Amino acid sequence: MKGRKDPNLVEFARRLKDLLAKYKSYREAAEELDIPESTLARVARGANEPGSALLLALSTKLNVSMSYLLGLDDEPSPAVRPGERSKPEVSFVHVPSLDARAAAGAGEVDHIVAIEKTLPFPVWMLHRLAPPGAKMSFMRAAGDSMSPTFENGALLLVNESENALPAQTTRLKGGRAAADIYVFLQGADQRVKRLRRLASGEILIMSDNGAYDPQLLRGAELKRFRIVGRVIWWDDRL
Repeated sequence: MKGRKDPNLVEFARRLKDLLAKYKSYREAAEELDIPESTLARVARGANEPGSALLLALSTKLNVSMSYLLGLDDEPSPAVRPGERSKPEVSFVHVPSLDARAAAGAGEVDHIVAIEKTLPFPVWMLHRLAPPGAKMSFMRAAGDSMSPTFENGALLLVNESENALPAQTTRLKGGRAAADIYVFLQGADQRVKRLRRLASGEILIMSDNGAYDPQLLRGAELKRFRIVGRVIWWDDRL
């Protein structure tokens, strides 16, 4: 994400680098911790936000609390005296994981069916991404049309409360129009693409992979179109 980094993320990167200083290289640390080298290097630089699974793995393998990693506690391994309760760990919200795949390609017939499964997501990260009370769900991407932003099988966090395109398009620096990524239904096809509403009322569908041409929805096609939600976070590693 662009702009000033969250203080929790900056502090996380600093503390992780300190903990990894005992290793000769990221490669050696990655082998010891059983974490991909590229993933470890990016989170240690603050380039990527740590997902809940990665936080848990680092906490366990480095023998420190997740609260310490995120700068919420100054003791790497807080001592607990007899009869005392340990300090609370990082709070997580459990987000439903849907038995559905959003096609990052031409589209695929699918139905959004909730399954009895939830995935943990750090509350402090969710507060940065969505307003309180927003309806959230996880689903998987299928296809390569959104590459290199995310790849086939990427885990997508979808804010289902954002199920309509804004009336006006936000302008970025240089006059370029912003286009957020949405999961949407086009008839029976469930898809994930960038969407932009034009002044004419038509909707432009765009891929990040240059091999896929933009599409324009107009007239009767708009009646078969429904937004499921806006993609607010994704991870190719989980």
